[in-house]
Amino acid sequence: MSEFRLMPRLDNHGVRRLISLPDLLRTGSISERMEAAGTSVSYASSGGSRADAADLKVLQEQSVALAKRFGFPNEGRAAGRASFDAEFAQWLVEAPIISGGEALRDDVWAFVACCIAPEVVLWRFEDGHADRFHGGLRNTFQRLWLRARSLDRGAGAPQRWQLVEALSEDAVVQIVERPSIGGDPMLARAIAEAWLATANRIGARRMEDVTRRAVRRIRIDNEITCLASLGEPELVSRLQGFFDEAAL
Repeated sequence: MSEFRLMPRLDNHGVRRLISLPDLLRTGSISERMEAAGTSVSYASSGGSRADAADLKVLQEQSVALAKRFGFPNEGRAAGRASFDAEFAQWLVEAPIISGGEALRDDVWAFVACCIAPEVVLWRFEDGHADRFHGGLRNTFQRLWLRARSLDRGAGAPQRWQLVEALSEDAVVQIVERPSIGGDPMLARAIAEAWLATANRIGARRMEDVTRRAVRRIRIDNEITCLASLGEPELVSRLQGFFDEAAL
């Protein structure tokens, strides 16, 4: 899929319509789901060429193939699903199926969750909560793209995806899903590095409370001092200090 390929978009009415049809989500085809969504599916009026049926099929097949490695459709323990999250997040960035401005749109991710791979959504989150289909921070796939974008050390970095793989779900939520922090990849990455250093020192099992205390202090400090404007050595030292205090 080219950089300027426009993805279909699904509005909130279409999401609600498809969620009300669980059999279609589990066993239907992309075209059947799009037909059921009707006029709720749209495209940008300009800026590139529309993704065609073959493009969407490739995205579906690759999503399902990756999920199968972790037990889809009938198996998969919590640890396996967490590993799926880490691998899928990496894949979304390394194989830019959805890129550019399209990846920033909630309604694009709603389309992916409802029309392209809803069966993967229902496997990953068995309760099938509506938030996992609607666009936003809790969308099954959008949340993974956001964490990969925020925690990527860069294509040339050793252990490029260590932060994505190492951080707990709670830590990811505390860091990536808070707009004042997660909206700045440099700051989010620096906090994640401090999390990893602290977890290596005191053990990951102690990190939930430590992370919440540290992130609370960081958010307050960021209101007073623009942390993103600090040089890297000062920023790293400052953030590590918050985690060290929280660990005590």
